[in-house]
Amino acid sequence: MMKKKAAAARPASLPAKAGVVILGAGLTGLVAARELLRAGRRDILLLERDARPGGLMKTNRSGGVTIDELPHVFFTRNRRAAGVFRALAGPVYSHRHRLGVMWKGGWVDFPFQDNIHQLSPEDRRRVLVSLLENRSGGPAPGPRNLEEYALRELGAGITDLFFRPYNEKLWQTPLAGMSYAWLASKIRLPGPAGLAESILGGKPSSRGDVAPHAEFIYPKTGGIEGVIEGLLGEIAPVSPLCGTAVTGIDARRKTVLTSRGPVRYGRLISTLPLDKAVALAGLRDCRQAAPRLRATRVLCLHYALSAVNLPPYHWIYVPDPALPFYRLTRADLFNPRAVPGGKALIVECALPGGSAAAPAGLQARVTAALLRLGIIKKKDIRGVWAYDHCPAYPVPHARHAEDTGACLRSLARAGIISAGRFGEWAVYNMDHSIEAGLAAAGKILK
Repeated sequence: MMKKKAAAARPASLPAKAGVVILGAGLTGLVAARELLRAGRRDILLLERDARPGGLMKTNRSGGVTIDELPHVFFTRNRRAAGVFRALAGPVYSHRHRLGVMWKGGWVDFPFQDNIHQLSPEDRRRVLVSLLENRSGGPAPGPRNLEEYALRELGAGITDLFFRPYNEKLWQTPLAGMSYAWLASKIRLPGPAGLAESILGGKPSSRGDVAPHAEFIYPKTGGIEGVIEGLLGEIAPVSPLCGTAVTGIDARRKTVLTSRGPVRYGRLISTLPLDKAVALAGLRDCRQAAPRLRATRVLCLHYALSAVNLPPYHWIYVPDPALPFYRLTRADLFNPRAVPGGKALIVECALPGGSAAAPAGLQARVTAALLRLGIIKKKDIRGVWAYDHCPAYPVPHARHAEDTGACLRSLARAGIISAGRFGEWAVYNMDHSIEAGLAAAGKILK
């Protein structure tokens, strides 16, 4: 299927009113607009702060490369979301994932807990002792946070060797300060036979429950931003008004205040960060909950290379706290066009969301670490690009369900539909964001 060409930018003028105003032209907002348009609604106004739409789904196309600003691949068990994605993406590459962990100068296949036999005898003994202690200790009380859940499910050995250092690096938050419901289905140990194979060595793990992205697809052209361009082509009559910052929401008067002036609305969908939407609407009934919503900042570095010295893993998790990055992505392995005739390495560094910007010198530290580890050589570097995203990942803190629930209910009482990764402050992948856009539109159409 040929992708429709992206629509030209809408003229820089703000109407006085619109039947439906959508705040934010990322994936969720654009999908909501598409669904409304397909249902016959034309009175739609999409407002976007940035100069171009797409949210986190933007692609670096500098110097002939095609590398997403943040790593994206599509996987889902949701047929409706899959249908939408495929319709927008056009032809795709299909892959079965290969994952690894950078481990003490070598590599361990991921899931870590399924490949304990690849560790040193000392680490294997540590894992086995902790698992036996768990089994002999009797029923444990219900966990109150992610730390207690991981210790109960994985044992102290796996938790302290891999799970704690990796996740505290990724989320910039102690495990004891995080909830576990969002991850509970993903970190279970294998059964008795699988556990024996993990420790003693045996056939590779094939458990689907620990690998929701075991099979994934990726657009053959345009990178992940090609999906956004497909959406823009389909919603040309209501293309986003970019460069428009929202400065306030007067829910009582059904008016959005923007950097271009006010606009009245009939219905309002917000995909803005949940805490920001609450503040813009001046909702006082969640003044305690909203400040507890935190997110990480991610500095994402792109290396276009002639060669790279890494195993053929799509993603490599890096738990070592001494290294400045938490994950490496070989984009050329799922997108052969990422760097024509070369290799594409994406390096992610997590920072607290409250930081004003990535610290000076971080990029140089990352490059120095990659050179020191022998992953890259200076002579092979064709180009380097840096992208600083904040918010990047909403942190599922210990009171996450309670606090997000309070904010969402407050917005709903004000007649504001808050949707999407940031609008619901959820650890959403693209399929969830598509479904959130469809659901938001459905609330207006019902």
